[in-house]
Amino acid sequence: MSNSRKEGTHGFINRRGFIQLCAASAATSWLPACEEWRSVGYRPRMRLKTPYITPNDEFYMVAVDPSFRPAINPHNANKAWSLAVRGLDVRAAVRFAYSDLINNASRQVPYTFECIGNPVGGELIGNARWHVVPLKDIIKKAANGTTNVKAVLFEGLDDFYSSVSVERALDDYAFVAVKMNNQPLPAAHGFPARVILPDLYGMKQPRWLRSITLLEDADTTSYWEKRGWAGEVPVKTTSRIDPRPRINVNEYTELTGISFAGERGIQKVEVSLDGGNNWRMCELVSKNQPQVWSLWRYLWRSPLPGKYSVKVRATDSSGALQIAEEISRFPNGASGYDEEFMVVK
Repeated sequence: MSNSRKEGTHGFINRRGFIQLCAASAATSWLPACEEWRSVGYRPRMRLKTPYITPNDEFYMVAVDPSFRPAINPHNANKAWSLAVRGLDVRAAVRFAYSDLINNASRQVPYTFECIGNPVGGELIGNARWHVVPLKDIIKKAANGTTNVKAVLFEGLDDFYSSVSVERALDDYAFVAVKMNNQPLPAAHGFPARVILPDLYGMKQPRWLRSITLLEDADTTSYWEKRGWAGEVPVKTTSRIDPRPRINVNEYTELTGISFAGERGIQKVEVSLDGGNNWRMCELVSKNQPQVWSLWRYLWRSPLPGKYSVKVRATDSSGALQIAEEISRFPNGASGYDEEFMVVK
């Protein structure tokens, strides 16, 4: 098994992971790595076979303050909270009560979140079904046209902030989410509302939403960008192999895992059993869908005894192959092929 598997635990990243994380960023700055270490609140354990939908209590959690929970719940949200949406005249705000959003969240969409600090083969990624309100419907109620609007700023109850281009905010796959897997958003995952934006890492998408502000300035920013991380960059194509505790000689073995390419979707996935010299086609067991990960499997027929270096790579729907070069996750996301060392006995 690779080191990334051993470091995945419940709770915060362990001391070994912290040292490696800081060392990885030493060439640029120790501060982003150490801040990322503090921000990891929950790293889920790797399943032997990743499910298409990640249960709420197994979804990764990263926040500036992982202990933050709003003093709001589904019983008092209508009285204790409202979402302020400000047009170019910031003195006037349109407010949406919690019940307004719930009553208009008739659409359910799948969406995969990935942390920009997710290492190759890492656990900081998950897929859920979200009940949503289209963001463009909310924005248009606060704006008398969007001709002069160049960016949209989101702020959370935890004082986290992020802004994106107005084109992204008005995309058909941009939403305000109020439910996660048919339940009100868990306190750790953004209750009462969170933002979903197409083809971005989670660090650009605030939870515990407090306000949305339309801006004339086209420059965009966020809490993490101020600390050296990248901004409005698309997620990189990534793949992961599920752990295999035991492989028996001359038996059929099913290798499984996930691949993700943001809005580009996944065209195909391949595995190599010899460290990348030769590649074999996998079967996609979930449909190719933009913004959502794809599950894959490979039936390894009658493996012979020995030690194997198993790698995985994906090709997105544009035909672009996943980046093979190993690049640190700071500042704009990791790249490289996930590799697992397997023994057949």
